[in-house]
Amino acid sequence: MATAAALKQRNQKATQQKDSSRENSLDSHLYDPKKVHSAFSGTKTVLGAWARLLAFIAMLVLITYRLHYTLPTAVVEGTNPTTGQAQFSEENVRKIVRHLSSDIGYRVVGTEQELEAKQYLINRLETLKEEARIEGLRREQDLAPLPNFDMWVQVGDGSHRFDFMSKAHFLAGVNLQQFSLEHQDNAIPSYSLPFLRNNNRFSLTYKAYTHWKFVVMKMYTNMTNIIVRLSCGPECDQNSILLNSHYDTTLGSPGAVDDGLGVGVMMEVLRVMSRRPAPKKNSIIFLFNGGEESLQDASHSFITSHELKDNVRAVVNLEACGTAGPEILFQANSRPMIDAYGTVPYPHGTVLANDLFATGLILSDTDFRQFVDHGNLTGLDMAVYKNSYLYHTHLDLDEYMESGLPQHMGENTLALSTYLTEKADLVNLEKTDDVVFFDFFGFFFVTYSWSMALLLHASIGGLFLFSIATGASRPTVRSTISMFLTFVAALFTPIISVILLEALGKPMQWFSHEWLAVLHFAPMAFVGMLTIQYLFHDKKASTGANELSTYSALQVFFTVLLGLVTYARRAGSYVFAIYSLGITIGLFFNQKRTAIAKAEGFEIQRVDYASYFVGTLIPTAYFSFCTFSLLDLFVPLTGRIGADAPVDHIVAILIGFIAFVFSPPVLAFAHRFGAAVLRKIIVFLLIGQLVFLLISTISLTPYNELHPKRVFVQHLRNLTSGASQLYVAHADPGPFYEPYVTQLETLFSTESVFRSPVNNPGDWNAIYPFNQFLESHVIDTAPYIKSQTANKTIANSQAPLTDFIHSAPRLIAENVSYDPETGLRRLTVLCTHPDYIWTVAGFDAHLESWSLTSSEPFPHPSHYVIRHVGGHMSDGWRVDLAYRASGPDDKLMVELTAMETEGFGKDTERELIGSGDIGVMRSVLKTRPPWVALTYFGTTVSRFHL
Repeated sequence: MATAAALKQRNQKATQQKDSSRENSLDSHLYDPKKVHSAFSGTKTVLGAWARLLAFIAMLVLITYRLHYTLPTAVVEGTNPTTGQAQFSEENVRKIVRHLSSDIGYRVVGTEQELEAKQYLINRLETLKEEARIEGLRREQDLAPLPNFDMWVQVGDGSHRFDFMSKAHFLAGVNLQQFSLEHQDNAIPSYSLPFLRNNNRFSLTYKAYTHWKFVVMKMYTNMTNIIVRLSCGPECDQNSILLNSHYDTTLGSPGAVDDGLGVGVMMEVLRVMSRRPAPKKNSIIFLFNGGEESLQDASHSFITSHELKDNVRAVVNLEACGTAGPEILFQANSRPMIDAYGTVPYPHGTVLANDLFATGLILSDTDFRQFVDHGNLTGLDMAVYKNSYLYHTHLDLDEYMESGLPQHMGENTLALSTYLTEKADLVNLEKTDDVVFFDFFGFFFVTYSWSMALLLHASIGGLFLFSIATGASRPTVRSTISMFLTFVAALFTPIISVILLEALGKPMQWFSHEWLAVLHFAPMAFVGMLTIQYLFHDKKASTGANELSTYSALQVFFTVLLGLVTYARRAGSYVFAIYSLGITIGLFFNQKRTAIAKAEGFEIQRVDYASYFVGTLIPTAYFSFCTFSLLDLFVPLTGRIGADAPVDHIVAILIGFIAFVFSPPVLAFAHRFGAAVLRKIIVFLLIGQLVFLLISTISLTPYNELHPKRVFVQHLRNLTSGASQLYVAHADPGPFYEPYVTQLETLFSTESVFRSPVNNPGDWNAIYPFNQFLESHVIDTAPYIKSQTANKTIANSQAPLTDFIHSAPRLIAENVSYDPETGLRRLTVLCTHPDYIWTVAGFDAHLESWSLTSSEPFPHPSHYVIRHVGGHMSDGWRVDLAYRASGPDDKLMVELTAMETEGFGKDTERELIGSGDIGVMRSVLKTRPPWVALTYFGTTVSRFHL
């Protein structure tokens, strides 16, 4: 009897061991001696199981990549050969872009090239108007007349206040000097600001999170707008849609895509619409504005002073910060306009971009701000954003603009303009951010209200609770805690890779291609995530139990996140709804498969393999689509956010976030084969990451010709001190001194001196407020100039080279008075600057009033910066001031910086007649390495006591 019992016990133990062995070798959670009941029953090894799941994820990535970047075929002909009707032609757009960017070149406000571009556009529009008139005569027998074609050229003066970084949150723990600062509530904080007059500046230390604004007072003269209106007559002129782009360029760029593309698209839309029947409901105004890069002066001029401004009901703005891929809708502020965008043939936009841009983290802005702030308009802001490595550089050329991009933006803009003029109700549009919108892989556009979002999110929350109640979801406290810690590990473990790169002296190794950032940081993110899962793997429970509890914890994590973001009323919460719903569907699928298996008599061992594919499909496919946009936006952006920015850390954290969100079921699947296999995966990833980082530091460089480092070069002549110096700065923390500054030191046979922006805040005033991001290496150019010039007087003179500068910018004081009773000193400051542009005046004062109409002076002593920009041949300006003074001789010290006009894209040698500045910039340009993108200009600076 005992022997029989022992034998039976041994047989049972052997059977259990056999079943356990088979359970460890099969990937299906269902095992039967006769058959395996699973859609993926052929997967019999660890490697095979992982290979099939990762291959599925890779397939999703490849499909979404194709969907994300596919552009329409470029159309060459402007007339449809079948119908004989006008159609949008990419080739017509490129002709305009090529002329603006290649034939004319750098169209900086105030230069001859800006004037040339203005005249070219006027001539082109007059030609279109004549062609439309002829077409109308040819079709005069038709019942549907062509639209009225009205045209204006506005040249205006004005002023406005530009608050830079007004939305950004940051920690200010350093001295902020020579900035116009304003606290969020327009009051001085309880921490008093030390204020000194004349040669001193503000010294501010404010160690707390808060809002700060870097305020620029803008003045502009002779600012040009070219305006065309298409309408059916007075009955549709009362309500107009505004279509805007700018034809000027920034310093150092020919502006093919930014914003020659927008101008070309508008010109082609105008051509097509002017040859179609007149709009039935609303007119459309085409605004070709001549001053966006100068801080949005021309759009301000139009929306505050043009005769058509009161008829504009909404705006569509066309912009660019890249040269490839589809344009994206990244700002929208009313439901009817968002619905209108849903009519375009190639929708690409998400409220996530809207939310992100609203935070101020993207250091960029568009004319859309002026229309919203000063015109109280609603509308849409659309921009090209992929490959922004070339944005604002000399490489923004037609040849680098991707084929199909103009067609994509053009057909979308034409469809949008057609809908808005034919069908849209533009009356009483209200601003709102309570709208959820996103495109579904570029096929169609999804839009719904915030109330609908709340209902959907509540339903998803109900499904979550139902899944727990029915046992489909089985989170444990252990697995839930592990998931939140896994998220933290995903964000911060990649910083280990950053530390290794910094130790090897190789920052920004990932910069040359967006996908390199994934290889540099994602494996380490997975090491961190899987290490947390390994530490929390419950060795007392089966692998199946670990899988299910982890899968369920993912559902808890994203559902909690959905609730928090919904509570914060962020429309972008729809993404977390997709994740919560996708994982919930996977869990219900697993439960269903388990129930079927039990009904058929199968033994349950693991989470159903197919449920991972079901749970992965929706979230991974959508987030893959979004990930391309995130990488396209953020990786190139790190090349222009400042030399002190911790860009390696920023990108590492971003990649960690992407790694966590990319395919959550992988975290549960990692438990499938037990802790030992999980440990091996961690070791494999860690070794792979270290090997790749080592190879990267040996074989890769951050920059190349099409992914350049941004370098700023300024030849500054200080008329007060007599110094003639070359200032060299860069816009990211990547390699700079050794590869480039040392080259310039050799060229000029002079060692450079480092100057920080904190102690020398006025060094780059010509491009204020962007100077806050620039730290300089300064080279004395006087010895080089004297050795190179053929002018013996200059070569042999002991006087400062600045003594030879003729017609330098000047400030004079007029109508000076002092009232001893009020303590106010009044004066008119008059500036003359022939042959100079973009003057910047900085001074300290407790102003009581001024003649600027943009805003009132601050109610406390402040440092003011007034930037003036004017159209071609605008060589002066004036402003009236009244400030508190200790007496009639308490003069105002004003530092004036002015920029030269030579050299903007015409290869003109940068020199002022008789100044001795012979060949300095030309020498810099000739020796520019191919991996450097230069923004260069010459300036003078001087101080005046008025």
